[in-house]
Amino acid sequence: MEKYKYQIKAVTADAVVFSIVNKELNCILIRRGIEPFKGKLALPGGFLKRNESAESAFKRELEEESGQSFKNLNSWREFKSYSSPKRDPRNNDNYQIISIAFLGVTNKNKLDVKAGSDAEEVMMIPIDKISKKEIAFDHFEIINDAKAYLSEKIEKENIALDFLDSEFTLTELRNVYEQIWNTKLHASNFERKVTSINNFITKTS
Repeated sequence: MEKYKYQIKAVTADAVVFSIVNKELNCILIRRGIEPFKGKLALPGGFLKRNESAESAFKRELEEESGQSFKNLNSWREFKSYSSPKRDPRNNDNYQIISIAFLGVTNKNKLDVKAGSDAEEVMMIPIDKISKKEIAFDHFEIINDAKAYLSEKIEKENIALDFLDSEFTLTELRNVYEQIWNTKLHASNFERKVTSINNFITKTS
């Protein structure tokens, strides 16, 4: 029998879930309980099962490893794939692991997270305090790409509202933009801009 000439590809789904906690942009991370990178921090995620879509794997792995249901996300979407041959130490001439990354946003200040599956621990960490040397695989890059993606989309879409309760202050809304854009915004200019956009926010009093 002729040797199969194409490299075998395996696919994983990884979840980047952002929330504002204590006025800081946080991300859910797990501590890996298995090799490779045992003890390192990583995004919740894992391999697609047979006949499973990336979307289904994202939902399943998020709950299995962090205890967080996708139903608690106010929005989520697939945003990028990662296929560098050097992204996973298990890659070799015959085998390569490709990741499909999903971005989720929630308004939960205290997520009901519980480690499970391959995770020893799960936590919400301010992204400004995440160190590249502590992160497994290329997940530090994925987190930064997710934030950059959010930074672009938040100006064109109402994603900022997904970080907030149905009733919120303009200060809370401004803080979301400041966290995503890493900048301080002028309060009165911000209020004038957002209140001038139809259907963006409605005053409650």
